[in-house]
Amino acid sequence: MGAYIKGDCRSERKRMPSCIFCADPLGPDTKPEHILLDALGGRMTTRVVDCSACNNLFGNGIDKAFADQLPEIRNLLQFRSGSGRTAPSLKNVKAGEQILSLGGDGKIDLVRKPFTVKKNPDGTFAIDIHARSIEEIEKRTPHIAASIKMPVEEFRKQLLASSASMIEQRPNTIPFRLSFGGIDAFRSAVKSCLVLWATTVGNDEVSGEPYRAARNFVVAGDEAFYRSSTMLDTRPIPIVDEIRAAYGPLFNLIQVQSDATGRVIGHFTLYNLIAFRVVLAETGGTPDRRMTLVSNPEAPQVWSKGSNFDLPFEWLSAPEYNLEDVRERLARFQVHYAESKTPDEFERMIVDVLEKNGLRQGDSVPAALAHKIGGELGLRVAMHRFGLPFGEKATLGELMRRYRKQASTPKEDPPSSGGDTKG
Repeated sequence: MGAYIKGDCRSERKRMPSCIFCADPLGPDTKPEHILLDALGGRMTTRVVDCSACNNLFGNGIDKAFADQLPEIRNLLQFRSGSGRTAPSLKNVKAGEQILSLGGDGKIDLVRKPFTVKKNPDGTFAIDIHARSIEEIEKRTPHIAASIKMPVEEFRKQLLASSASMIEQRPNTIPFRLSFGGIDAFRSAVKSCLVLWATTVGNDEVSGEPYRAARNFVVAGDEAFYRSSTMLDTRPIPIVDEIRAAYGPLFNLIQVQSDATGRVIGHFTLYNLIAFRVVLAETGGTPDRRMTLVSNPEAPQVWSKGSNFDLPFEWLSAPEYNLEDVRERLARFQVHYAESKTPDEFERMIVDVLEKNGLRQGDSVPAALAHKIGGELGLRVAMHRFGLPFGEKATLGELMRRYRKQASTPKEDPPSSGGDTKG
């Protein structure tokens, strides 16, 4: 399947495969279909199951509806797509009294004016500048100078001598409403199961009568099929520890399996949080066959397709939805987020404190500085843990020299928090 043979028309040729959804012929220029959605980190594609027209239709419709349920999760853990695109950004998110923009690369920005200018009664100006990098300050300098009608170089000279504060603070709690399921998301999950199964048993079988209801559901969204043949499943997979060990705690998994009668069931596990279960064929499929596609969304290059994971068919046949199971999985998800991201934040603090004291990461800390560095680091960690702001005051020139020096070191990142500069 999938071989395109050219030769004399008098010789026997392998029949070109046809789209399982519309029966149009496929060819070498058929657009690749991601079996597991690209947005979920899927990398395996096929050109020999569905046509480009159906691929486009699904991609802009049901696949988008499925992916649109996941931007908060992807942003939180910076899950890249299978093709390498950064996780979605979240704009104008309310965190207590703060309004934030959450970048898909993990950067957080306060949503506020880049600078404000207030004229004092004595004719001087009070200027507040909000920036998260030296480059941002320098970029805004000409605009601020123009707003107060001062030559740029004169303004820059005064600005460098003015007082400034570098402030970092953990954002307030951000509430998100997560919603999984719905008819369009299920249509996308069923499509993935059918495409995976077709790569195993062939297009002719999946285009046949036993799978007609499932195909129609993908194409048109049959309400009766949705109610009778699909269900969200909150149970942990029986071999979850085995899969976690190979593909991480938040794995994605598509398992399609048949029993001795040819009943075919698809099970689409999303981030090890919840599963979409569907009966693809009540009878008539290839008996006693299974196929799995599993991937690690935290490392999309880690994935495999095969029949190596054996789930009991009886277990697949009996899905359950239990709200307590969902809460328990979400709690584990939050723990994983904290455990996986907190070390990066602490490492950033360590680098910053060492740089401030003239050291680099990996340097031996002189005994004379050990107490000072330990105290500074302990204070910053404590303030982070309690969600309180940590600030340092200096002239803007001093802060700029310090952070420009850090930015010149390739292995180090710029400070993750914004700063308020007053002059």
